Amino acid sequence: KAPETATVAALPLKRGYYVASDTPCGQASNATTLLLRRDGIGGARDFCAFRTIEQTGPATYRVTEACGDVQDNSPPETGVTTYTLTGDTAFTSRSMNGREHRARYCAQSSMPPDFRANDISDVTD
Repeated sequence: KAPETATVAALPLKRGYYVASDTPCGQASNATTLLLRRDGIGGARDFCAFRTIEQTGPATYRVTEACGDVQDNSPPETGVTTYTLTGDTAFTSRSMNGREHRARYCAQSSMPPDFRANDISDVTD
């Protein structure tokens, strides 16, 4: 029998900057940084809005998201990404096309100056 899934309101992760696991927080760049917001996750060029979040295991979530390039006006593509959480400060995500991303939370104060200067409270609170 299939495991029970429960729809949840948000991923139980700290909101803020997530940097690729192999990059020190202080050396983060637009290419290695994602911003986890209330309503989705995105980098310098793209944003994925969370549509539904289903908990499928103790630390596993299946997220239906609509992802688009923030620079062009094409409609977002909807897909499913599986997030496996390590506590509330790290995750591995695997999209349907097999792209895998490992990232962990970096306090804004530990980021390079450009990131420290951003006010992200409007999207993270």
